[in-house]
Amino acid sequence: MKLGICQIDTIIGDLEGNKKKIIEGYEWGKENGCDIVVFPELALTGYPPLDFVEKSEFRVAAKLKADEIAKVTNKDTAILFGSITEIEDNVGTNIYNSAILAFDGHIQFIQDKTLIPNYDVFDEVRYFESAHDIGVFRFKNEILGISICEDIWNDEDYWKKRLYPLDPVEKLIKYGATLLINISASPYSFGKRKTRYNMLHTLTSTNSVPLAYVCCVGAQTDLIFDGASMCFGSDGELVKVGNLYGEERFIFDTSEDTAPVSISDEVFEEEIINSLVTGIRDYAVKSGFSKALIGLSGGIDSAIVTWLAVQALGKDNVHVVLMPSMYSSEGSVNDSLKLIQNLGISHDTISIQPVVDKLLEVMTPYFGGLAPDITEENMQSRTRGLYLMSLANKFRYLLLTTGNKSEMATGYATLYGDMCGALAVIADVYKTDIYRLSRYINRNGEVIPGEIITKAPSAELKPDQKDQDTLPPYEVLDTILKMYLEENKEINEISAVVKDRELVKRVLKMVDINEFKRKQAAPALRVSNKAFGYGRRFPIVQKWSRE
Repeated sequence: MKLGICQIDTIIGDLEGNKKKIIEGYEWGKENGCDIVVFPELALTGYPPLDFVEKSEFRVAAKLKADEIAKVTNKDTAILFGSITEIEDNVGTNIYNSAILAFDGHIQFIQDKTLIPNYDVFDEVRYFESAHDIGVFRFKNEILGISICEDIWNDEDYWKKRLYPLDPVEKLIKYGATLLINISASPYSFGKRKTRYNMLHTLTSTNSVPLAYVCCVGAQTDLIFDGASMCFGSDGELVKVGNLYGEERFIFDTSEDTAPVSISDEVFEEEIINSLVTGIRDYAVKSGFSKALIGLSGGIDSAIVTWLAVQALGKDNVHVVLMPSMYSSEGSVNDSLKLIQNLGISHDTISIQPVVDKLLEVMTPYFGGLAPDITEENMQSRTRGLYLMSLANKFRYLLLTTGNKSEMATGYATLYGDMCGALAVIADVYKTDIYRLSRYINRNGEVIPGEIITKAPSAELKPDQKDQDTLPPYEVLDTILKMYLEENKEINEISAVVKDRELVKRVLKMVDINEFKRKQAAPALRVSNKAFGYGRRFPIVQKWSRE
């Protein structure tokens, strides 16, 4: 059977635009003699549609668009795409995440998603019911076994511990499926692409059935989708693979495509950079922004974000602002100017000192004679936030924040100051990995000035300030944070590795008490398996004890 694989980038809620993209893909498949043209999970609505699903008007509109797609089909070339469907009864949500198969002008078969994930960034139990039935469908000379994303992530031959007692794919095989098709919206995190490959290779080689795995691509706010749709022969060999981070159409012929291919084995730095660039670009384009704004401090974090923005939007569409104060070193200003020259971007320099001085003049009488502390430091950062937000409003810039994961975890950031912005580009990248990225960026020649990389990091909000005045060395801090945030380890297990229980306890407390800041932060582009955002949910007010 000849399958047209359409790895597309959709916009959540853009039913008409997504419909047109699906129909265009179908016409391409028809012209190329495809038997079925396949699109990703919830391709019509965009993934994840979240609370749009709860709007009856949205559901009605999605049904009308699905019918319009079906009407363009002929009897020779079918189309398979994801959307929402619903039934009427008095139990449950009555709404389903569905794979819709249409040909000859009508919807002919619907397979609803069976395994409804409810972990990390997935909250589908909130919206969807599980399929009441699992079935196969005979089309031409094949028996189609259709599944949706999570349905294929429960193979007992691969997973040592399964999340669900039921394996929908096992049922499809039992019912005689001769071709498996899985439509998916699987968010990127580092290492996940290799996991997908290993899992699907095991499934196809064990069951001796070819498989087309079709994934979406692009970014939806904080979630990034890397594409890499994969097609396997009945011997478990990967024979076709889609682009990374880009839309693509290609043909998978189950009888002719037998030569093995390999998935791209990107290094860590390359994967993270490509993902973040995709996240910035899609957020800007889908939100209607053409230019980005960054506050450039002379530090490595803002330098990395600026470089990423240039890769995503082009140097003519990135503007930076230097906002020195009385505590800004001459090196920070000069290093920033060198980066600006290297990248060929525009900039302004606006001192915050006159505003800070006036704020201190106005507010000091109301501070009750208390000694200066972090309050005065934060006033500087919040002045910078005011400058940046004003410029972003005036010129319709997309303001990007520059805080890394280590800072966001420990609260080493100022609410309504350096946290101002629409998108937190590197808030899921640890500080130690920021250094890895900078060295990778400079691998063929200096782009980020060496002085920015080698100098001790500082917020420069008071004389001779260094990050390590407040935080442990980043190598130690990031070890603690990764175990706590991504591996769900607690104080005893972490202390066994770090060998300093009091330090571990202090860091974990910093993470916990700063939850209120993260709840108000810009969405963070997700590149790890546990990013800040709705994939990690902890209470702001709590008394978990680690004595």
